[in-house]
Amino acid sequence: MSKPSHVMGTYASSDKGVFGREPLTPFGTVKMYLGFAIIVPIRLALLIPFHLIMCLLITVCLVGVGPDGAVGCRKYIFEMLGYVWQRGNLFLMGFYWIPSKGKFALPENGESYVVIGNHCGWMEVGFIFANYCPSFVGKSSLKSIPIFGSIAVACNTIFIDRLAKNRGGVTGQIVDRLTKTQGSKVGMFPEGTTSNGTSIVSFRSGAFVAGVPVVPCVFKYPYRHFDLAFSSVSLKFHILGTLAQLVNFMEVEYLPVYYPSDAEKADPKLYAANVKKAMVEASGLIDSSATYEDKIQWEDSVGYENKEMARKRAMEKKKEEKAGGEEAEMIENKV
Repeated sequence: MSKPSHVMGTYASSDKGVFGREPLTPFGTVKMYLGFAIIVPIRLALLIPFHLIMCLLITVCLVGVGPDGAVGCRKYIFEMLGYVWQRGNLFLMGFYWIPSKGKFALPENGESYVVIGNHCGWMEVGFIFANYCPSFVGKSSLKSIPIFGSIAVACNTIFIDRLAKNRGGVTGQIVDRLTKTQGSKVGMFPEGTTSNGTSIVSFRSGAFVAGVPVVPCVFKYPYRHFDLAFSSVSLKFHILGTLAQLVNFMEVEYLPVYYPSDAEKADPKLYAANVKKAMVEASGLIDSSATYEDKIQWEDSVGYENKEMARKRAMEKKKEEKAGGEEAEMIENKV
């Protein structure tokens, strides 16, 4: 079993759990403000035009592409552009080199597969896109992001509402994508949420229902001052904090392709549990039973306003008000 990366601070202390963040030290705060003043403007001046140019090229490449995505020469060009786009973004954000462990491998005979990873932030999304160029399963709000939203739609992203009670249709879309088209590939994060990088939290079974091989990756983010975990913090602050760091660190471990047994194909929960166990043993991270719902409750308990939680509460309040109004109307009609 390999040892986890060294992480500065009391990141894994009991009060932080698996979702807590390490606050900035006084020195880290000064360093961050200097980064905002000097490094961020330079990076934005490079990132914005690079991002727009690459998005434009990819959009042109995808013009007229049908629901099955790019094929043939166009697919090759799209994947090449995708690699340059995402690896370039990571480079310009301070991830100059990304050391890896293990061997990059894909299923044999052109089988469909699912690329999975532990989820610490948006950075591993870019890495997986650059190296595997799969379709992704993402939250529905991604569609509203300018430019990127249209690319996500063109890339056949399977959009979900994480707070919806009935998500069986999403599982059906994933299974159809992987079983009906040879060589399909989907990128997923079975945890369904981000943690602080010390643990691998509970896996949902959606990535394993189709019974196709999975390609696991384990991500770690050693840091000294700014905690790179996207947990209990706004996306805006996290991106700006990352931009303000002169150098950011990401480590990737490629695990062997995991081919499911007949028993695992018949039982997605067993399949998910065994893959999670293999990732925990290989990475040395903590095996946690925490869920996305636990994260929402934890953030609520420490006073962090989770936008999805706020949306859920607003929906529940509206529903209660509607029910109250209908009840009042029924009483009035009876009178």
